[in-house]
Amino acid sequence: MRHPWWGMAKSRFALMLGVALAVSAGSAWAGDAAARRVIGFSPDGNYFAFEQYGTLDAGASASGYSQIDIIDTRIDAFVGGKSILVIDESEEATLTLDQARAQAAAKAAPLLARYAIASPGQRTAFDKFTFPGEMVAYNDISRLEQVSQTWLAPSYDELGISTIQLDQMAAASTSDCSASFDNTQQGDTSGKALGFRLTLLGQDGKPFKILHEDKTVPGSRNCPTSYGLSEVYEFKPGGKPAVIVVLVQRFSQGFEGRDRRFIAVTGQAR
Repeated sequence: MRHPWWGMAKSRFALMLGVALAVSAGSAWAGDAAARRVIGFSPDGNYFAFEQYGTLDAGASASGYSQIDIIDTRIDAFVGGKSILVIDESEEATLTLDQARAQAAAKAAPLLARYAIASPGQRTAFDKFTFPGEMVAYNDISRLEQVSQTWLAPSYDELGISTIQLDQMAAASTSDCSASFDNTQQGDTSGKALGFRLTLLGQDGKPFKILHEDKTVPGSRNCPTSYGLSEVYEFKPGGKPAVIVVLVQRFSQGFEGRDRRFIAVTGQAR
């Protein structure tokens, strides 16, 4: 049986075709839409790393930036408590994208070597309309957000997963993000921000595990306006349970329009 989303596929394809053409035509990067590079897993599956990079909205700074997240998959937390970030947010920024990426790579190299992070794992689900490997043109970020989907069906069944589902909800926040909610959000949003939950559904269509649920939304997410699913990766270390990584798109209001960043949620399927 086809998922109910199937009926929307043609209109979604037409909407995103314009984005694809803009990307392939090399439009100017006036917006803040990160692209991602998966670095990989450690041999024991305990660590996962990826880079997201781009050029800041020129209205605030023209700096290139690179953020490398090295995550302990056992507790779904950053190694060292934070990302490795290279950026210049001053109005006089001269840091190029290549320079930012080179500096971030140099900072991350010792940790990547310590944990021998290299194996890319297997990509088991992918929404091609998220263009995760591209810095999407500024004018197309809002369209990308509009068609961002909230479920993915991994192309394997060894783990018993039929669907990964994303649900959005209001959550406690370190910032008052009530102005970022749309009109469909019910209840009092004062002092709250938009968070998300990731649920794993079995072959019977019933949920069997909550992989992630926001209790508090950190201020670093910049008052999200929505989330969407981009990719799922799986890694099977010898003699240990498989590790999965879900890349979630996070959209928020930037200086001149929408921004796009990625959040990696890690854990075990069972």
